[in-house]
Amino acid sequence: MLLILSIFAFNACSKKEAPEESQTGYLVLNINNSATLKTGTEISDFTLLVTGEGGAEALKSIIAELPEQIDLPVGNYTIEVYSDEFSEPKFDEPFYYGKTTASIEQGITKEVSLVCSQANAGVRVVWSDEFINLYTTYQAQMVNDEGYLNYSSNETRTGYFLPGTVSVIIMADGQNIDGGSFTLAAQDMVIANMHPKNAKSGALFFDITLNITVNERNLEIIADPENIINSESSPYNIAQGIARQGENEVWISGYIVGSKPSSGYDFVNGTWQRTNIVIADNISETNDLNCIFVELPAGGTRNNLNLVDNPELLHQKLVIKGNLNRYQSRAGLTGVRANNYSFQ
Repeated sequence: MLLILSIFAFNACSKKEAPEESQTGYLVLNINNSATLKTGTEISDFTLLVTGEGGAEALKSIIAELPEQIDLPVGNYTIEVYSDEFSEPKFDEPFYYGKTTASIEQGITKEVSLVCSQANAGVRVVWSDEFINLYTTYQAQMVNDEGYLNYSSNETRTGYFLPGTVSVIIMADGQNIDGGSFTLAAQDMVIANMHPKNAKSGALFFDITLNITVNERNLEIIADPENIINSESSPYNIAQGIARQGENEVWISGYIVGSKPSSGYDFVNGTWQRTNIVIADNISETNDLNCIFVELPAGGTRNNLNLVDNPELLHQKLVIKGNLNRYQSRAGLTGVRANNYSFQ
């Protein structure tokens, strides 16, 4: 898209009408308004901003509301044209921008051309049939330095971001998976096609197709299931905790299903101990190999969580932080510190 700005600088009055030191000229805009943008917004809806030396604003107006000629003192000016204010990610908001400079000189006519092009980049997410059939709930979050956009499972709009790095977080059936990152340049249009790579392990594959206007490049995003984001709001489940024994300072979520007795592993027989609890993904789990045995350190944590003194906690869902280490010769969680737990 090309905007033609014809700038005429000349005396506002004849020498007879004003003294020779008069330094006023006019800025006249001749705009080609034949192009219609993707969103249906026309160039006449754009904003024109003229600033003088030092950044002083000389004029700011919608192009359609500009007078035929603008009275300006002689000097150097920056001329900017843009479609709308854009500072954070938005849906359906392509941002067009152009900038040039001009000097208003007494008695001299000048013509300049200003190229106004898309200054942000678009990202659209498409979920494959295989992905839809494999997962019950899912969405993608695209994050950059200015903010983020959430793409729900039924989101069809294009999200727009300023050029730079965009990080991807995939949320599928309660797991937050780090999808890596990719770089956007102005005028990029990225289509992220989401496909499951390995249905058994839950690994995800993201095929990124670019409809390129300026930068010709290919991108691929792979979300590794080993890069699950762990936090209190996104804890490991019990199966993940069993598989990740050896990791420290992690959050685990599970139902309290009992407590290991002084001997054996029959944690549901009621001969509970104050020193531990057993948590599982299934509220009625009885197989000790499907559970995590949680060591309760002496003090407030033990007092508040043991089943001997708090039998009402049985079958409550607990989120707790500690180290995934073997305990009582089973998959365990140790090193729990005070107040590093909550109930869901």
